[in-house]
Amino acid sequence: MPTPTHSHTHTHTHFTLLDILRILSGVLLLNALLSYWFTASPTWGYRGKFLDPHYLTHRLDPFRTPLNLTLAELAQYDGTNKRLPIYVAVNGMVFDVSASPGVYGPGGPYHGVAGRDAARVFVTGCFRKKDEYTYDLRGLDEDEVRRDLKGWQEFFARHKRYWYVGVVQHEEIVGDVPEPCQHVKFPGMHS
Repeated sequence: MPTPTHSHTHTHTHFTLLDILRILSGVLLLNALLSYWFTASPTWGYRGKFLDPHYLTHRLDPFRTPLNLTLAELAQYDGTNKRLPIYVAVNGMVFDVSASPGVYGPGGPYHGVAGRDAARVFVTGCFRKKDEYTYDLRGLDEDEVRRDLKGWQEFFARHKRYWYVGVVQHEEIVGDVPEPCQHVKFPGMHS
């Protein structure tokens, strides 16, 4: 008796790169639609720096080095020129705060710290005294200065919408020590 011959056909499924891209696109689209349905935002309510094109350009450029600014160069980044970002410096460290032009831009409550290193005012909280908007920390308690400046530098570095961009070079401080002011501190800060 002849043995029956079985014809086995094997079907191999191969995914191409185009198939994988289609699947990923579909998942991302579904995610965005569900996010918009539940949160009225395609990003589940996230509005941080990872969606900011300036931040992405800054972070993804492999040849970008941290900025090294003079005080005069830093002064250009005070928000008055809409084509430039807004920078705030805290004891030499410069941060991009462009995401908050209503706070640091012209007319904002903290515009005085934009485009300069106002380390002293970050320690004292004396916003009404013009000579407090300086990096001159002479005459202040060293422990308080160290603690407060570290806290503010960490605040800007960890903020979801701000980021570190480089340093500012300080000029040698000459002249009289600024007159002390009554410490006001920022809301929520300890004196």
